[in-house]
This record gives sequence, C-alpha cells and structure tokens, in this order.
Amino acid sequence: MSRQSTRSNQFPAQNSSGSRSSSSYGNAAVRCHCGIQLELVTSWTDDNPGRRFQACPNYKMSSCCGFFRWFDEEMCSRSKEVIPGLLRKTNKLELLLAAEQEKNKFVQVVLERQANVLEKHSAVMEKHSVVIEDQRNLTAELQMFK
Repeated sequence: MSRQSTRSNQFPAQNSSGSRSSSSYGNAAVRCHCGIQLELVTSWTDDNPGRRFQACPNYKMSSCCGFFRWFDEEMCSRSKEVIPGLLRKTNKLELLLAAEQEKNKFVQVVLERQANVLEKHSAVMEKHSVVIEDQRNLTAELQMFK
C-alpha cells in the first residue's frame, strides 16, 4: 500500500489517497461553503508529503464550492526531498515485514505438527521400552529354569 498520490494545486485528485480525520480549529467544526463539516486530510504527494489540508468533499462534482486550505505550513525543500524516499522505504519494509509474518505463521504450523508427531513417537517408544523390559525379564526367568 503506497502512501504516494498526486493532486492538483486546488483539489486532491480523484485517485489520491490520504489519511482522513475529523477536524476543527479550536472547538468549532470547520465547514466549507456548502455547509459540510470538513475532515482533515493528509497529502502524501512528493510536493506535500505529510502536509494536512481541508477541502470541500464535493470536489468531484459540479456543485463544489471550491473551498480549500492548507492546515499545515509548507515544508522546507529538504523535507520535500527526504520524506518521499523515507515513505518508499517504510512501505517496502512494511511489505517485507508482512511477508515475514506470513512465513512465520506457516513455520509455526509446521513446527506444531512436528511437535505432535514427536510426542506420538515418544509415546510409542515408551511402550516399546516397556515391552523390551518385559521381554528381558521373561528371558531372565526362563534362564533360571534351564
């Protein structure tokens, strides 16, 4: 799952992704000119990585009021250079971690099955030991009668 997306200068693109949460300045909820309470959205574009904004949720429709404002100040150019690379590395590591976790689940199942087999073999070995001991005792008793 990538945190990268693109969007125009005015509104998030239709294919953009970002984190959303309810937002308000102070105690009052922020509403667009349509009267809709706005969510705080996080941009994950290369130009504005991690920068939060608010926009009219009707941006895909002709009834959009055009409300848009940045919640956070613009980042310095160095942050804009570094953050996208860090996000890509984080995404890659999250994928690798998920793959390792799946592999570990499989290994755990295999180990549990092997442990069950070993327990059964151990029980069989104990029974064989008893039989062998009984055979030795019987052989010793027979030797006494010869």
